[in-house]
Amino acid sequence: MAQALIFHYRQADNFLTRLNPAAKLVCLLSYSITVSSAPPLAVYPLFLLCLIAAAAIKLPWKEYMKESIFFLLIALMMGLSSFLSQGEILTACSCALSFLSLVLAAMLLADTTMPDELSRSLASALSRVMGRYAYILSSIMEITLSMIPVIIDSTICMYEARKARGASFFHHPVRSVSELSLSILSDLIDKAETYTDALYSRSYEPEGKRSPAPYKAADVVIICLSAALPAVYLLLVRRL
Repeated sequence: MAQALIFHYRQADNFLTRLNPAAKLVCLLSYSITVSSAPPLAVYPLFLLCLIAAAAIKLPWKEYMKESIFFLLIALMMGLSSFLSQGEILTACSCALSFLSLVLAAMLLADTTMPDELSRSLASALSRVMGRYAYILSSIMEITLSMIPVIIDSTICMYEARKARGASFFHHPVRSVSELSLSILSDLIDKAETYTDALYSRSYEPEGKRSPAPYKAADVVIICLSAALPAVYLLLVRRL
């Protein structure tokens, strides 16, 4: 089975992988808030910032572009819709780039962070406020994040299996989509049962405490800068 790269953790040694998962999550939330509320001209440098980070960790662009056709089509439709309603190319392009910035930022987080490490760091940070419920929340988050690559892999596997059998979506497209959807759903249910049995056999406890990754000086700096980014942006916008 051909395995996808998009939204999968890719083991590597780079500055993003070495950062604490909680610091990267704070950075993602701050970046998403800023990009979503940024004016058209501000979207371009923010998108460039994400591209620089992706280039720095040597993201496999060729494979990612192939697997991101769905997001590229959505961005194209968003840009076209914005152009038809407002008639401005700059605004239309910034609308598409704003969406792609959010997708790329999420890809960077998934590419450099293991779901279990992210959930442990989040649980440790929230446990002082939510107590044991923080660990339950992190367990749900860990399982959800772990299932995203499984869904992608299952979709690719079922699609390639249908192609190998000579099936075509151009002939009876509704039936083809229905059959593919049922095949994916059946495969996911089987895998979910396997994962459930594996968790029960290991006496997995959702509310159990798990040791988080340690914080370093770079993590504190990233958290502080990320938390300050929306505030600085709002201040600049108000002055302008």
